Amino acid sequence: MTELSRRAFVRLGGAAAGAGALGAIEAAPAAGLPGRARPFDLTAPAEPFLVNVGLHDQRTIMQSFAVDSPGGHVYVVQITQGGTVLPGDAPGDEEYARRAARGDLTLSKLDLAGNLLGRMYLKRFGHGVAIGVERSGREVHLWTEVDAVTEGTSGWGTRLLRFPFADGAVIDADATPGLQRRELLPGVDRTTCNVDPVHRTLVMRYRRDGAFRYALFDLDDVRRERPAYEPIADVAQPDVLSGGPVFQGYATYGRDLYLYDGQIYSDANPPSGQGNAHLTRVDWRTGAVAERVRTTDGHELHRREPEGLGVWLTSPGRRPTARLGFAFGTSVTADPDDDRLCTILTKSLG
Repeated sequence: MTELSRRAFVRLGGAAAGAGALGAIEAAPAAGLPGRARPFDLTAPAEPFLVNVGLHDQRTIMQSFAVDSPGGHVYVVQITQGGTVLPGDAPGDEEYARRAARGDLTLSKLDLAGNLLGRMYLKRFGHGVAIGVERSGREVHLWTEVDAVTEGTSGWGTRLLRFPFADGAVIDADATPGLQRRELLPGVDRTTCNVDPVHRTLVMRYRRDGAFRYALFDLDDVRRERPAYEPIADVAQPDVLSGGPVFQGYATYGRDLYLYDGQIYSDANPPSGQGNAHLTRVDWRTGAVAERVRTTDGHELHRREPEGLGVWLTSPGRRPTARLGFAFGTSVTADPDDDRLCTILTKSLG
């Protein structure tokens, strides 16, 4: 079994299965959508960006990531591992089950080669299904969920938060003053977000009345604190993700919403079957599924648990180009005691 090299931009075998529109879904009017943009080519073989790189916490799987390519940085979030003692903790807070239930996250900062540069801790934030990065001139801020409530064994966010990275810092949603919270829609929960840096939009996944939806906002509008926000578009999570698929991430680019689902290798999803990871493209204008592709990219990776989507700018200017990154939680071998590592593969525009 060949190991991937993060320094060698070899092409990975990427078999794709089935696409086609799967029917329209109720969608809000989308008059303010970005101009026409080419979709990412989900069927082309992927290229490796980072493969089997270490994060600050070695015992918990990555959840999602965001790339600030002008700054040369990658941000990766994971549930804080057991045994970590943080300021303000009560006895027992260091246990992993408590961290997960409360929504405590570790945010690692890497360079574009995968070298670890720093970390933050985010207490009472959520599960980390998606994060976004916003660059405005020289200023860089992260966007995440915040104000977690426990459901099942995990904490899930109820609002969004904008904050700068500060190595070694701890943000406690219950104790840190002056946090830049945003409540974009009333009466919703399970709020997470991602950012399209090319078209400067923010997508929020949320739950209302037990059903998941996605709302698209103008990023510069959301930066301003307002009593109410108006989405550019709002669509339901497509039925194709109901039931069996395990949801693992999402991102937006132009007029398309991208979704990611799949499971870790197991007896029911063995490496010999090359995994059940799927990428889905949804049209923001109608809510219809435009394309759904099973991706076997990186099938030789160990563990290979789908974890997070992200879009980043690779060439600025009048005709900017971008990459769609899709991540896997991986390890060097199949040994369950191996460190949990981060792998990000990419698709280019079609």
